[in-house]
Amino acid sequence: MSSQASPDHADPIPARAITSPKEEDRRPRLFVAGHAAFQRKAVWTRLEALGNHVCRFTGPAALLAAIESTSPDAIFCEVTAEPEPAFELLNRLAAVQSDACVILMGPDLGAEQVARCLRDGAFDYLTVPSPATRVLDALQKGLINRQAFQSVRDLSGQLAQVNASLAGERDVLRQWNSKLSLLNHLTQALAGSLNCESIARSLFNGLAGLVPVDVIGLGRPDPHHVWTWSRTASCEAQEQRVRAHLLSRFHAQAAPIFQAQAEVLRWPSGLPASERPAQMTIPLTFSPNSQGLLYVERQQGAFSESELQLLSMVGTSLSLALHNAAIHQQMQELASRDGLTGLLNRRAFEAVLSRELKAGMRYRASACLILVDVDHFKQVNDLFGHVGGDRVLTEIAAVMQEAVRDTDSVGRYGGEEFGIVLPHTDLARAAVLAERLRDRIERHTFGVDGGPVKITVSVGIAQIPDKAIGSVPEWMAAADAALYEAKG
Repeated sequence: MSSQASPDHADPIPARAITSPKEEDRRPRLFVAGHAAFQRKAVWTRLEALGNHVCRFTGPAALLAAIESTSPDAIFCEVTAEPEPAFELLNRLAAVQSDACVILMGPDLGAEQVARCLRDGAFDYLTVPSPATRVLDALQKGLINRQAFQSVRDLSGQLAQVNASLAGERDVLRQWNSKLSLLNHLTQALAGSLNCESIARSLFNGLAGLVPVDVIGLGRPDPHHVWTWSRTASCEAQEQRVRAHLLSRFHAQAAPIFQAQAEVLRWPSGLPASERPAQMTIPLTFSPNSQGLLYVERQQGAFSESELQLLSMVGTSLSLALHNAAIHQQMQELASRDGLTGLLNRRAFEAVLSRELKAGMRYRASACLILVDVDHFKQVNDLFGHVGGDRVLTEIAAVMQEAVRDTDSVGRYGGEEFGIVLPHTDLARAAVLAERLRDRIERHTFGVDGGPVKITVSVGIAQIPDKAIGSVPEWMAAADAALYEAKG
């Protein structure tokens, strides 16, 4: 293919892509849409070498035209600083009911725009430049989820046929319609949130009405987190057992330990069969090496085949919802961190100050703000350049993080100015920490290309509650005044 393609040109899809032997048909078909430089990325050649069939397009019209005759397994689409064309493409793909896994690649758009991409149907958003391993991992995860959704789609078609065949049995049809309506509401509730706690609440509120259960457990890895629910307060002991069961599954071994399909467990006691609770564990696939668990249990009656199908469909929707929530959480975390030091950035640090100030004013809870300024930092930049200065700031940030408690918050407030918020701490204890921190930095040897460097800092402290402090700027001004007094 010539690299000088017209704006709406597409690689011709070879005839064998449609009428090829069975071996060719099984090759994953990947569409790549973007400018010429984007199409020349080495990762596409690598994907072809791995046995994938790659078709390249430089315009959305040709890509959409090709989809009418050939259904791709995955679409990689380049996103520019103006993402509206990408949103339009996602809407067009939804309109033609394409089930392709769409992976967008482009600049950092911010957490809100990325969340919109995920809500509009994209499986993942990769910030460029992205290493080939990241692209391959996103493709592997996407194809796994696509296969799961195809199974759900096929199952939905089967359920529709069953409903049609039962048209004469109104009671049965009405019951199925009710179940499908509840399933639709539950799926929408799961997909409408990007917060794991909200997803768990939506699951518990909707699942018990869809399938009669007495206990529900939800486990998520990385980090391990378990939520449990029970129909009545008398099931508290069962909740504790379910929580322990899920945590033991996560900690049993590092390798993947879950089956690819739902697992119906047997009650390991000597109770009569009529008194044994029915249990079911459904794996929630996030990636080949990362899986969560959905656990359900009821005291009376085994799960029917239709209930197993409904629970499996809920598991598929739940997997995608938790996956999207994890991506959103990562983007939010990146947006609150300073790019150089990894500390809280100014906006996130001021949010912590506002929270502690409100607590101090309402509950008279003591808290201290420590401002730390690097002395003569301009000389460091003049002698060792900005690379050396950045190295010094990074090491200072690490020393500060090691010196504080887990409950304290450390942020980079300005160029060489840092802040520490100490909740439930009076001025005397804050002064002890400040002096210990100042001494550690003074004794620390900072390694830069021009040789070892010694650094000193000046520190100012302001405590709340204080009659003179009623806002975050006033709190900052009080600590700043103490800082400049220390410098003097």
